[in-house]
Amino acid sequence: MRENRRSVVLAGALAGVCALLLAVSAAPVAAQSSAPTPLAGTVTSPSGEPLAGAAVSARAEGASITTSVFTDADGRFYFPALEPPLDGGQYQVWAQAVGYERSTADVVLDPARRVAQDFTLAAAADFTHQLSGVEWLNGLPADTREDRRLKELFRVTCTECHQAGLVLQNRFDERGWRAMIDLMANVSYHGWRGSNGRPSITIEYYRNELAAYLARVRGPESQPLTFDLEPRPSGEAARHVVTEYDIPIAELPTERTSIDGSDWSEGIPSGMRGGGGMHDAAVDDDGNVWITDSVPNDFRTLARIDPRTGQVTGFKVTAPDGRRARRSHGIVKARDGMMWFDTQGSLGRVDPRTETFELYTPPRPLRVGGSLQEDGKGNIWAGNRHGALKFDPGTNEFTYYQNKTIGDGQTYGTAADRLGNGWWAQFNMDIVGHANGTTGEVDEVPMRPPGALDREQLLTPEDRDFFHRIGAMRFSGSVYNPGGQAPRRLAADPEGDTVWVANWWGSNLAKIDIHTLEATYYHLPIGAHPYATVVDRNHMVWTNLSSDDAVARFNPDTEEYTIFKLPSLGAELRHIAVDNAGGPDVWVVYREASRAARIQFRTEAQLQAARAGSALPAAAAGGQ
Repeated sequence: MRENRRSVVLAGALAGVCALLLAVSAAPVAAQSSAPTPLAGTVTSPSGEPLAGAAVSARAEGASITTSVFTDADGRFYFPALEPPLDGGQYQVWAQAVGYERSTADVVLDPARRVAQDFTLAAAADFTHQLSGVEWLNGLPADTREDRRLKELFRVTCTECHQAGLVLQNRFDERGWRAMIDLMANVSYHGWRGSNGRPSITIEYYRNELAAYLARVRGPESQPLTFDLEPRPSGEAARHVVTEYDIPIAELPTERTSIDGSDWSEGIPSGMRGGGGMHDAAVDDDGNVWITDSVPNDFRTLARIDPRTGQVTGFKVTAPDGRRARRSHGIVKARDGMMWFDTQGSLGRVDPRTETFELYTPPRPLRVGGSLQEDGKGNIWAGNRHGALKFDPGTNEFTYYQNKTIGDGQTYGTAADRLGNGWWAQFNMDIVGHANGTTGEVDEVPMRPPGALDREQLLTPEDRDFFHRIGAMRFSGSVYNPGGQAPRRLAADPEGDTVWVANWWGSNLAKIDIHTLEATYYHLPIGAHPYATVVDRNHMVWTNLSSDDAVARFNPDTEEYTIFKLPSLGAELRHIAVDNAGGPDVWVVYREASRAARIQFRTEAQLQAARAGSALPAAAAGGQ
């Protein structure tokens, strides 16, 4: 049965273009009259051993919000107080850990007393569908130089736009792998036919070699791989609370992706199930989260989530064809509360309070693109081919800064510091560009951390000749060269003197001093792929590990990382945002599952309070 939806159509002049805004609300959550209820329990193995670091999730019947926590060293979990569902409904609660089968229970919350639900997880016969990208890559054979070479070629050729598990969770013979590689060479990120009409040069060149390698390590008769599993979360890395919000994938408010990553037994989801598209997030002054939609559609440019209710509102800014919605990619909140986003070459602004939009388009052939950041003087910086753009909201004027080294021209990631200077990532060149916002002088910082050439040493003379001929690191736009860093989305500390760069292939964060332009590198404790950076009010640096469904916090004072896992698989995180009005809280968007997640962090004292809050007269405990 089709559910009625509330729609509001507003019209306004957007730089001479008439735009329509279409509000699409998810099923609203009514105010609750019952008291919130604590939910707690234990997770154990079949032998009764406590399972520390297991993910436990709870979702009310008919709701669009999922809350997850992780077990402590004793295998115990403690949820924050949960609202009882409407009409006496129940919660579905489930527990998961790598190497074990998922266990579920239906729980009715009782506001008068603690609700306890224990889980016993059975060992899984095959747990490969549960593995992270790093665990898959670490499991590939590396005993010989040739194995290490092929493993590296697979990493840079087959995991640039999705996790390794999306590929390796399957088994094919050599013919089957060739068919898969042919498909990959001609499609976009989400499995749709590519728009440029030509296959990837690198995938095509290594087609037969990769097919033979994959048939050897992941063929129908291949020996099982040996996996060195990452330790489950513990200590501070197991105290966080993750709240996931479903985002409708179409105009119908109840239409959601069929596989959202919450059931690990289903493996890594693909955007072909409708989930692809949601990209960046920014939190407005009222605590609402604005999310960009990067996939062509007819109904949504931005989505807004009210975290208090889970209600999702879609906003459509009509494209020049008068029908389709404008796509969007990056978004940022300025200090005056305005939200700025890039949309098909233009810079968009929305007032969150009035929901009014304006568009600013630079003179041709300049185009706004990539990520955005406000500098200390109130200017908005964004990417542009072969450089970056600065927009002055006071004069509505754009200023263009061109790369010092032209290269292939791709800018992916733009930042702005407190002094009014711009920074941008030349993704395929291993260069970070820098523009002095006062003098206009352009400089650059090469991304060359110690040991960067180690992976390049695996290449044969024939490999080196191929990459030279296609112009890798020079003009071709190839990101598939071993040894490359591929600097992606970067961010300046708004109150500090550093810019932080996510070096995708290099598995490190680079700190650049905004005065000296000197770079210092900090390798991740695992071989993950950092995609973007953001700096919170405490100068902590956050990055999203898109290949591993996790976020990492880097403390510049102690030079230590803490990795916080998500309770879902295959999220493909492309951005990370902080809400400094909160703990601060961290927000990430699940590009392949059409969801957004809010990560909140409990101290040990807060966890003790949660334990105390659950120590009420207990209801009869269930188990499964």
